[in-house]
Amino acid sequence: MRNVVLRGSLLALLCLVLGTGPASAHASLVGSDPGDGASVAASPSSITFTFNENIGNPAYVAVRAPDGSKVDVSDASAVDAEVTATLAASDQKGRYTATYRVVSADGHPVEGTIHWTTTTGRIVEQVDPPAEKGFVHRHRAHFFWGILAAAVAIALLLAPLRGRSDKNDA
Repeated sequence: MRNVVLRGSLLALLCLVLGTGPASAHASLVGSDPGDGASVAASPSSITFTFNENIGNPAYVAVRAPDGSKVDVSDASAVDAEVTATLAASDQKGRYTATYRVVSADGHPVEGTIHWTTTTGRIVEQVDPPAEKGFVHRHRAHFFWGILAAAVAIALLLAPLRGRSDKNDA
């Protein structure tokens, strides 16, 4: 009986660890205009993000010019699977950074960043945006609670076995 409980506990733990895969229900970016990494002659007057599913309003878009200054963004709106925003004119040559934050159909926020480069305009000192947080940094709370839950589950599964061995020793 003891071996059956132990094997069952180990099987349950294995199923918990291996059975949880990443959720893929959130919207993901499938394209943009200008495209990520694109090189364009002049700064565009609008930007469009295309997702793999419909996006809800409100949608947020922020753009940084090569010198790190904000480019004015207006009329950001989501229609079906596209988010479009109007950009103020910018005459700087270099790498632009556009960040979006939208709500996917399942209600979860989705955010990301794209870059494009303009080949004409006035030359400015390029200011790189701060580095993005890594996967582990963004999900550290999830890891903490997952490890804590696994430890509690193991303790609860093994507690009956400890009690039985104490009775057998007496």
